[in-house]
Amino acid sequence: MKTELVLLLYDSLFEEEYVSRLDFCARFAISERTFYRYIRDISWYLRKYKCSYFIDVKEPEGKYFALRSKRGED
Repeated sequence: MKTELVLLLYDSLFEEEYVSRLDFCARFAISERTFYRYIRDISWYLRKYKCSYFIDVKEPEGKYFALRSKRGED
């Protein structure tokens, strides 16, 4: 279940304009703490294997975005 949700979150970050923390948690019946762990795991992956991308958040709305850095490293 965790792997599936992390992959769904990853896909959503790259396919949609943004991912709402509250909507994702409600849709998949997970806690915000779990959501934060999944975001952390994805961020670690991006830093290691896709360093030209990073996760950003607009607070307090809790909208998460996958962005390409201006450095253009890969």
